[in-house]
Amino acid sequence: MINDGFYKTLASPALWVILLLAASLPLALNSYYLHILTIALVYVALASAWNIVGGMAGQISLAHSLFIGTGAMLAAALQVKLGINMWAGLVISAAVAGALGAIIAWIDFRFQLGHLSFVLITLAFAEMAAIVVEGWEFLGGASGLLLPRDTGDVTAFQFGGVQGAYWVMLGLSAVIVLINVAILNAPLGYYLRTIRDNEKAAQAIGVNVLRHKIVAMTISAVLTSIVGTCYVRYLTFADPYQLASPTITIEIVLFATVGGLGRAFGPALGALLLVPLGEVLRGQLGGAIPGLHYFIYGVVVIAVIMVTPRGLLPLFEKLLLRRRAPAR
Repeated sequence: MINDGFYKTLASPALWVILLLAASLPLALNSYYLHILTIALVYVALASAWNIVGGMAGQISLAHSLFIGTGAMLAAALQVKLGINMWAGLVISAAVAGALGAIIAWIDFRFQLGHLSFVLITLAFAEMAAIVVEGWEFLGGASGLLLPRDTGDVTAFQFGGVQGAYWVMLGLSAVIVLINVAILNAPLGYYLRTIRDNEKAAQAIGVNVLRHKIVAMTISAVLTSIVGTCYVRYLTFADPYQLASPTITIEIVLFATVGGLGRAFGPALGALLLVPLGEVLRGQLGGAIPGLHYFIYGVVVIAVIMVTPRGLLPLFEKLLLRRRAPAR
């Protein structure tokens, strides 16, 4: 049963105005800036999917590159190697990712892993997945897989270039953010936050910790896999070093933390601010002094975390309340 908070968010005029303005951006931007925004939306979707486990349930998982790689590499291999339509590949990959997520959640509960142990176990899963992808010829091996050219055929899971990909990623990221809102306003969200704050106390009051951990990880894994499939279709090349590397999970955790863990719109805010910043710095400063853009990017991230450890979204909300207070 979802409470009124979700329906209030869904009925908010501001939400739909922002989405309509965002949907109109391809009409005003060139392909370079549209590409940057498309990548930003990819990370909005990934960070929001990770937030279900890492932010709400407090399970800091570094295994999400496994789910991204499943959605990207497996769906690409099914199409390139076996000729399976990528729509079907998306469903198959999502099912496999969901099963893997449930197994990881079960291992966490079965062996009563602490937070640090869970992080290390999920990192080990991610590293093993990267080794499997790079060594298995069916998944492209170290050389990756080249997808058929994007001609805009929707039945073949094609977007028709950067504009189509932007709209697809905008819709997908909006849906995943709204799923976050729905979970936070449903009993599942309350149970996950109870588990995050005190797992033993949650068990003592009758919360089924195993079931809710599995549900959260499965939802997160399935959504992450779907984003991975859409992302690789946009890139047209399944690169194992990009799509199955644990590095991509670290970026997702960074965006979610900077934006605000456990908040429905926090990870989206972090990704929308940091991804364009990183891409612009790379484009403007990458050729000047090697590594300068990474240094500046790192300084900005450290400054944000030091100023507002809980994330940017709580800080913005606090500033907004201060502005409204004198008016009242």
